[in-house]
Amino acid sequence: MDNQGLPEAGDISTGSPSVEILEPVAQTSFAPRLPTHIPSLDGMRALSILLVIIAHTLHPALFPTLASLFGHIGNYGVRIFFLISGFLITSLLLKEHDRSGTVSVRNFYMRRIIRIFPAFYVFVGVVFYLYQEGYLELMPGDLLHTLTYTMNYHQDRAWYLNHTWSLAVEEQFYFLWPAVLLLAKPPKAIRIAIWVVLVVPIIRLVMFYGFHASDSALGRHFEAVCDALAAGCLLAGMYNRIGEWKVYRKMQAFPGYILLPLALIVASGAMYKLSVPAYYIVGQTIANLGGILLLDYAVRVPTSIFGKILNTPPMRFIGLISYSLYLWQELLLDYSLVGLNLTFPMNIGVLGLASVVSYYAIEKQFFRLRKWFLPGTQHG
Repeated sequence: MDNQGLPEAGDISTGSPSVEILEPVAQTSFAPRLPTHIPSLDGMRALSILLVIIAHTLHPALFPTLASLFGHIGNYGVRIFFLISGFLITSLLLKEHDRSGTVSVRNFYMRRIIRIFPAFYVFVGVVFYLYQEGYLELMPGDLLHTLTYTMNYHQDRAWYLNHTWSLAVEEQFYFLWPAVLLLAKPPKAIRIAIWVVLVVPIIRLVMFYGFHASDSALGRHFEAVCDALAAGCLLAGMYNRIGEWKVYRKMQAFPGYILLPLALIVASGAMYKLSVPAYYIVGQTIANLGGILLLDYAVRVPTSIFGKILNTPPMRFIGLISYSLYLWQELLLDYSLVGLNLTFPMNIGVLGLASVVSYYAIEKQFFRLRKWFLPGTQHG
């Protein structure tokens, strides 16, 4: 979930005084031609986590009207996280494959473990301690599914560890995708990503009508949501080629272009009100398309108004600590009578403090270990 460690692969050139856009290049590889620090990616993470925090802050008891209107925007925040993850991880792996002709699955897993596990297991340890002391309640199986990254297949779960379902989806993606790239090679792997995007809506249709799957299963099972990750993978693999489409680049140069991806995302949300099966079967695909167009616009045109907002220091900082924010937000934004029961806006302040401490005291301390497992590094 980080935007660090991408090797330099060319500069982003300026298409006009007001719009910075990637110039078309020959398609010599699948690795996206992007700088070390991808523009707007931290800002997109900030947007994602802010959507989740807003959704979980708008408790019906405090904001009944707003909760009814915006209660589901957290789902789109998580979806954007999935799209970013697919895009960034695939970019890293494709660049490694370009340089060495292969992918070190071992090094990849070690980088992910160092990046994700320390803060995660500290958080779970705190939740377990609070549970043992009687400050909050957990349900049978919550800890087991959390610790094994299978929460997305755990139907009945308490609020405090509920959000780890998305981290489970991420881990399942990490387990599968590097091996696919290694064994199938980039051209075939990108075709596999296309098939995933096309087939998963059919899987959701079968789940809904054939197995009467619950909302939780349709929105959280890996086989039902992995098309969001695959869409991010596809954007990375097609990034250079998409940049050659003159009509598309002209569209992105238009100031009102951002209304297109936003309209698709809003349309997807409206489908839930009109038809639940249509939302799960088709609406999620529409949301993925809107999210991909938004992500590509943010990265490819960082000097647009949208890009400038994403790249402001506050947004970049929020994106920097977004993983810790996501870990702690559900525990600290709890409004139940059995729990920490922090009042608004104190809960937001405590969440910010806990996340900053988690980032600097835990996450950042482990970052230095990743140098041993960068692409091409031999260790042990």
